[in-house]
Amino acid sequence: MKTKVSAAVVVYFGLVCISIALGAEKSKYPPPRFPSYVRPPKSLDDVLPFARAAVRQTGGRTPLGLVEKGMTVAIFTEPTAEDMIMEAIKRAYEERGVKVQIVPEHQLLGVSKEEALKAVKASSWFTSEQGYMEVRAWLLQRFSDPEVPKKWLKEHRPDLYKAVFQREEEGVSQELVDLGRKFGGRSVGDAIVKYLDQHKEVNAVFWRRGGRTVTRKAIEPYGNKYFGNFIFDNRYELMNKAATFPGDIWRLVEERVIEPLSWVDRVEVKDPEGTNFSFEVDEKQAQSWAEGAYQQGHLFMFPHQATGRFPYSSVDYPAFTKKYNPRYLVKVNGVFAGTSNHTGSYPRIEVHVKDGYVKEVEGGGIYGELWREFLKYPKINELTYPYHDQPGYWWIYEAGMGTNPKFFKRPDENMEGHNQSERNNAGVIHWGFGLRLDHGPDKPVESKEWMDFAKQHALPNDHWWHIHNTLPTYRVRVRGTKNSWLTLIDKGEIVALKSPEIRALASRYGNPDEVLSDDWSPYLPGINAPGNYPDYAKDPWKTVASVMKKIESGTYEYFYPAVKQKTAGSRQ
Repeated sequence: MKTKVSAAVVVYFGLVCISIALGAEKSKYPPPRFPSYVRPPKSLDDVLPFARAAVRQTGGRTPLGLVEKGMTVAIFTEPTAEDMIMEAIKRAYEERGVKVQIVPEHQLLGVSKEEALKAVKASSWFTSEQGYMEVRAWLLQRFSDPEVPKKWLKEHRPDLYKAVFQREEEGVSQELVDLGRKFGGRSVGDAIVKYLDQHKEVNAVFWRRGGRTVTRKAIEPYGNKYFGNFIFDNRYELMNKAATFPGDIWRLVEERVIEPLSWVDRVEVKDPEGTNFSFEVDEKQAQSWAEGAYQQGHLFMFPHQATGRFPYSSVDYPAFTKKYNPRYLVKVNGVFAGTSNHTGSYPRIEVHVKDGYVKEVEGGGIYGELWREFLKYPKINELTYPYHDQPGYWWIYEAGMGTNPKFFKRPDENMEGHNQSERNNAGVIHWGFGLRLDHGPDKPVESKEWMDFAKQHALPNDHWWHIHNTLPTYRVRVRGTKNSWLTLIDKGEIVALKSPEIRALASRYGNPDEVLSDDWSPYLPGINAPGNYPDYAKDPWKTVASVMKKIESGTYEYFYPAVKQKTAGSRQ
């Protein structure tokens, strides 16, 4: 009977066009790309068409279009938000009959924008050349008392402590550093709660660039007003085709990726940078995974992230469903490898996982050194977290997949020590390590038992430690069959985007080839670009910085659509 059911499932997927993945995979990786149409605005009029599209966008992590006419929206912005961009968003919303409150974080903290920018620079002195600085955020934000792990690191590896903290502890005002650390954190969350106490008219809230579930918890009891992140605060994020990508196509693509998950029994993932792992799930686990995998623009392509939570509703997003999805742990085996994370670049790293748990870390430069050290942190491997049946923190947890083919790696953010934009591109997966529990079983809010446990034992209360894979291949096997596989991502491209069903829908908006085209692809020497990968892997930042410089100057060889090359000067 199982075989018959599985065969029917395969036929069904064929009808919805995902079964094209059963054919041969592509033999080559897509060449590098960067959208040539991204231009700096000369006036507000240049920005408004994109802003009008953005306030109608219902997909992704910033679904401004879910706010309806007559509602009041509050957008809480970072110190670096561009004034012209925010004015365009405000005007576009008002044209729709939405009342808008733009509230800068620095205003909530009672400081000027100038002070805020100085503080941010003081606390984030690094660029993406220092990708290992992602660990700093883990230490400062994932522990109830950051001084405990900081002290431990300083005692055990003073050289690593110096690499992470010396610059902000010497020669810079500690008061300024402390202020810089508040932006985007709990202090702002508390201030937002006070603001909403005084502004009951606000129906919808947008805040922060990532971590939607944890951000929602940070503004309780107003979590039900939280609609999503806010990324459209700069020209690169707003003035591109991601904001204009049709929301119905976006959602359909996500549905087609998630649909097979309840029918799979094995997953295999590979990436040209060296990631190669697999895991198996039983029928109950697969169903649970499928029920919890949905989050707009960031699908949970691994069971751990889809469980231990009340799932997002795919019908009434961003509301949660009423049924709790208990955590279960999967026996993943293999290697996770890469050269970038949420902060930037680092020499190639390999993280070896056995039965779901990190056993060994090889390479990675200072990032790898820090990781190897914290594998030995007191009690981190011995204690069992609440709502888990096996001990330890270092489980593979996150597999966040981007779903919009128009997003790209911003050429400006790396100089500010950020590298988060590329994760939004369709088919890119960022892996995250370390346990996290979004909710307890009683209600969709932060679990007091979880937080108290972490505080009591001076352990981290959330995941971090990321590896980005930009060209992965992700295959799933249909349960009950020996060799019926569906390829969900093929060399960095979501297969569903090529299906006749989605192409037919895209044809309503223009040429499907243009509507669905992937406007960005990474530059990886020896993989999809000239050069030698082993040389690149030793110092990825050298290549990344060169590519960003060419993009900014208008001399990049891989602009899409192609443009006449410049020999010098800046892009107009």
